[in-house]
Amino acid sequence: MVLPDTVASVRLADVLSSCVTAMGGGSNPLHLSPVSKAAVLVVDGLGAHNLEYRRGHARWLTGAWRTRGIVADSGFPSTTASALTSLTTGQNPGSHGLVGYTLRDPDSGALVNHLKDWGEGIRLDEWQRSPTLFETVAARGIPAVAMGEHRFVGSDFTQAVWRGAQFVGTGSLEEQFETLRAMWDEHDSGLAYLYWPALDRTGHSSGVESEAWTRRLEDLDQMLRALDSLVHDDEGFVITADHGMVDVPESNKMMVREDSALLHGVSAWGGEPRVPQLYVDSPSAQADLVAAWKETVGDTAVVMTRDQVIDEGYFGDVADEVRPRIGDILVVAVEDCAFYRTEVASVQSQKMVGQHGSITTQEREVPVIPLGAWR
Repeated sequence: MVLPDTVASVRLADVLSSCVTAMGGGSNPLHLSPVSKAAVLVVDGLGAHNLEYRRGHARWLTGAWRTRGIVADSGFPSTTASALTSLTTGQNPGSHGLVGYTLRDPDSGALVNHLKDWGEGIRLDEWQRSPTLFETVAARGIPAVAMGEHRFVGSDFTQAVWRGAQFVGTGSLEEQFETLRAMWDEHDSGLAYLYWPALDRTGHSSGVESEAWTRRLEDLDQMLRALDSLVHDDEGFVITADHGMVDVPESNKMMVREDSALLHGVSAWGGEPRVPQLYVDSPSAQADLVAAWKETVGDTAVVMTRDQVIDEGYFGDVADEVRPRIGDILVVAVEDCAFYRTEVASVQSQKMVGQHGSITTQEREVPVIPLGAWR
């Protein structure tokens, strides 16, 4: 199955890379004009479809978006670990190597959860194998800062994905704005990354169609109004997101128990609930397992082998060392459903309402909103 067409005119991987190119005066996919100071704010979970559906509750944000109306494709899988790495490297997951939320290390056989401790056997600069755009500007003598919650300081994901930038722990979006303004005022040039996770968390806990998510979006809209006075006319600022979301009702969450035929021959279960990646050590078991999954999921998901997803270009060009990280079988949700291995799935994960990770346009399409010099 080929990836569904989107209205996106650019990749998420083009956003920060366009900013960096514009800082050097070069042409770029976003057609951003030359600047010496640039920043990108990622609003975790702000999908283009989600924003459009609640446009009346975010009048400043949607008004700014409609000025140029740019939509980006966050890529596959539409999950934070993969998407943010694509943003900060300008590369697709098949190149940078983070081809899922949880992957099996081909060397040790251990599962690597990218948003937690990666494990002692993982070399950060080899697992995330692409130079970052922060390293690119640092080589040109341009200071770079990345901002996020205090708990992210020093994490494996932070060290691998934001290397080349000074990572600053912050407690609020307003604090990030203040840090950005101080940095820009202190230097003749500079690149910054800002991050706001609250919308994503509310989506997971309550759903993107909930009143709680709508109130969180209204809060964000009010905070972003400050950008009109924060960003000067000769500075570039872009608001974007890492993915969108779909709500998955409890009735559409399939729990797979250890005695199920869907686990025969499965040595590890990776990926995420919208796209489980199954690792099968016995090649002879793969065909029967694919058939069992197809019969079970019907039209709610597409069951594909590793070779099929690579051949269809889901991850972009896949490096040889990245190929074995991908599951032998992927169950790709196309309806509002999710899949769990009952004995290992966390209670928190099983309770999630809003979810993402798969190939639908609701999950992949994100807004791109240039401001300041790029408005």
